[in-house]
Amino acid sequence: MKVRKYRMFIMGVLILVFLSGCAVSENYKIGQELSKANRWEEAIGYFEKALSENPDRQEYKDALVKAKQEAAKIHYEKAKAALAKVPEQNIPALEQVAKESSRAYNFDPQNKNIKDFHENLREKINGLNKNVKSLYSQAESDIHKEDWMAALAKLKQINAMFPNYEDTGNKLAKIVKELYQLGIRLGKQEDWKMAAQAFKAAMDINPGYYDVEKRYRDAKSRDNADYFAAGAEMAEKAQDWGKAISMFEKAAEYQGENQVLLKKLDSLKAKIGQIYFEEAGKLVDQGKLYAAFKKIELAKVYTPSLQRDSAYRDLVSKFCGMLMERADKHLEKEMWGNALVWLQKVEVLNPGHPELFQKMLETKDQINKRIKKSIAVFDFGSPSTSKDAGKIAANKLITYLHRKASGDLRIIERENLQSILREMQLGQTGIVDAKSAQTAKMRGIDTFILGDVLHFSTKLVDNPTTTQIKVLVDEENVRNPEFSDWLMTHRNPTDEELKDAPPRTIKKKNYQFIPHKQGVARINAMIEISYKLVDTATGENIFTNTISGKLVKEDKYQDAVPAANIPSKQLELPTEAEVIDELTTEKISEMGQSVLKQYQSLEVEYFNQGEQQRQRRRNYDLAIERYTDAIFDEKLKSISTTISQKAQEMIDKLVQSK
Repeated sequence: MKVRKYRMFIMGVLILVFLSGCAVSENYKIGQELSKANRWEEAIGYFEKALSENPDRQEYKDALVKAKQEAAKIHYEKAKAALAKVPEQNIPALEQVAKESSRAYNFDPQNKNIKDFHENLREKINGLNKNVKSLYSQAESDIHKEDWMAALAKLKQINAMFPNYEDTGNKLAKIVKELYQLGIRLGKQEDWKMAAQAFKAAMDINPGYYDVEKRYRDAKSRDNADYFAAGAEMAEKAQDWGKAISMFEKAAEYQGENQVLLKKLDSLKAKIGQIYFEEAGKLVDQGKLYAAFKKIELAKVYTPSLQRDSAYRDLVSKFCGMLMERADKHLEKEMWGNALVWLQKVEVLNPGHPELFQKMLETKDQINKRIKKSIAVFDFGSPSTSKDAGKIAANKLITYLHRKASGDLRIIERENLQSILREMQLGQTGIVDAKSAQTAKMRGIDTFILGDVLHFSTKLVDNPTTTQIKVLVDEENVRNPEFSDWLMTHRNPTDEELKDAPPRTIKKKNYQFIPHKQGVARINAMIEISYKLVDTATGENIFTNTISGKLVKEDKYQDAVPAANIPSKQLELPTEAEVIDELTTEKISEMGQSVLKQYQSLEVEYFNQGEQQRQRRRNYDLAIERYTDAIFDEKLKSISTTISQKAQEMIDKLVQSK
């Protein structure tokens, strides 16, 4: 009876368990209700809870997948609708759309349409971000070059794609200020078209900036042919010939087909050309050569037909003769830069003038020779332990300088240096005094490089060690003590018992200690060099320095022990000579860099010397020489910077009164 009751109890429990497993989750029911109302995203949470309660219920899994798919479709449709409304290249707006598409993709990553839409959108946003970054960098470069209109165009593109990107706001404010100032400068130059553009660009960014709107209206009112024609008439009456021509030419830019205007311009040019020609003749007679040259140039430009006139040719012939005479006076004083100024004027007026070509060539050669700094490297002093160290260091330095020096440096060849030294009665490492330095200067050497190798050594250190290695020699079978012990308790073992017995014999390993040689070999190289640059013009040191260095090369080696599977490792080290050579090359390169650093900006040095002669000493001829040196130095280096432009401007300014 008790057994029967117990069985009934067990059956009841099993039925309850089964029924509880079959019971529908309350979370599932809520999820279903939300699904019927198309509230799929809310339903997802309830289906996930139901599934966590009963992970094996397939209907829960299916319901969750269905809810995610439907929620994904809703976000996908929202993203597509939003994308159709936002600007195509507005990154923040596209990012909002991408958030929507990302939610769709996260709900249903297997949906191909959703996946393609999301990936294409991300790719588009990434491409726009790269474009913005590139434009921003270009805008910064334009600002650095003061190309304000170009910078503005790029910043506008950036603002359209990514409003307030990084420091765009401050950069636009700076551009407004610069465009405003640019418009004022252009107005002073009577370039009202460009001035109006500058003011308009500034006004578009900040309409309330000072009086930009008024200035824009004023510029626009003058941006026409009538304004310039009226200005030309007034300038002609005032005999301001340059302005009159300029204003008429600007008027013609607006009305290129206006024959009346063009005839006035041609008539005025012919008149002014004749006036300038007559003024040039008077200036030539007065010896004011620069002013005369400028007048003749203008006469040629305004009245080209003058060049066929015999009076013009006679004046030019006479004038070129005077220019050549002035150039010759400068050549006698070895003022090559000043001479070149006047020779170039002759070249403009009469390129075929007698002796001009040869004198131009010689003058330029002299300037190039003058600005090319000549450097002579003496053999360095050697330590007692290495007699050739100084010569090795000097040779390596010469090689480095030949390879790395710019076009305005000349390294004296060793053969040429020997003959100069004999004339100076100096040894390769002789002491240079003021007198010998002056002799070197006369022989075309600007700088001596002298030095001493203070330390030049290598040392091979070998640290071998011998250790004993335990090596297995052979093995032999011996009676197993455990089996003997087992037999003590099993006097007459059966076959079955023997199966469980320990092995009868065991392997005995025989070892032997074998010596094993191994070690580390090391080469230590050391070098120390003291050197100086001596100016031959003064005998004074330009630069002194000491360099030093160490280099260590090491490698391990070992003998082979085949019985222990230890391979042989041969020592692989360069020679001591190779190590010290590598170290010397490295340190001489450092020395060469420090030497060349003294001459890396000669054009700046020449320009500054010109400024000093002009401003402090009022020696304008010497100032012209140094400005010319700066220009030629850049030509030798095949570079072009503002130095050449500024130097030429200063030369033109200084010769105006000559």
